[in-house]
Amino acid sequence: MSSNQTYKDCHIHIIPLNKIKYEFRKVLLTKQSKNYEEICSSPSKLIEAMDNANLEKVAIMSYPSPETHGMGMDLVYFVIDYCSEYRDRLHPVGSIHPSMDIKEIVEHLERQYSELVALKLHPVHQHFKPNDYRSEERNMKSLEVVYEFASDNNLPILFHTGTSILPNARVKFGDPLYLDDVANDFPKLKIILAHGGRPFWMDKAFFIMRRFKNVWLDISGIPPKRLLDYFPRFEVIAERCIYGSDLPSPGVKGLKENLEEFLSLQIPEELKERIAIKNFDKVYRV
Repeated sequence: MSSNQTYKDCHIHIIPLNKIKYEFRKVLLTKQSKNYEEICSSPSKLIEAMDNANLEKVAIMSYPSPETHGMGMDLVYFVIDYCSEYRDRLHPVGSIHPSMDIKEIVEHLERQYSELVALKLHPVHQHFKPNDYRSEERNMKSLEVVYEFASDNNLPILFHTGTSILPNARVKFGDPLYLDDVANDFPKLKIILAHGGRPFWMDKAFFIMRRFKNVWLDISGIPPKRLLDYFPRFEVIAERCIYGSDLPSPGVKGLKENLEEFLSLQIPEELKERIAIKNFDKVYRV
């Protein structure tokens, strides 16, 4: 691709580091990418890092998790505010916590909606299964409300799938197979599988992708050099994949370094263009 080309990163994290639990921050900063503390404190520093990496846009995750990082909905509104000065380039991804009562969930969804490109739910950090709305599970009707709101408003939902090393993460909730129910029951909902079930549920993520055309794969958090090992038939699903780094995930040296590693993969240039440029605007509500 041209050296003048700009790209898009569908998945990074910005966190007010002074407000999260000490244990969470300690692990995060042990694994941090360079300049991460600076980036979290200043949107202009993130823009500098993006310019250095030839990134036109990034989507910034948020989700309440008293269980892990210790913050509630204040993290979501921090991210929305963080993006506000550079809204053409920084795109907030909002959230709720499924344990909230339904009235509170609706209020937060309506409050966030106009600012968001997507919602994120983190089963591993929020301790639930994505299909817990079903009667044979926990009958958690709050999840139905979220899925229906997203379906009705063309708002994709990104689900963390796979492992997490952060304190109090419960990895059992990261199985992509739970999303088989969600995709069946909410066929209008655009579902994004973040991380592809890394590292030991990749086959299930591949199956869900093949089965449902409303399911997309966010390849963030997967070392780019391992992508084709984890997904040997990657080109079968590549048209519904989106590039992301998962900054500051372990192994992510920086926005530029991760992108360069992806662009060096031996896959057709046309697919790289779809994954790292075009699909961002197809998936997200931009």
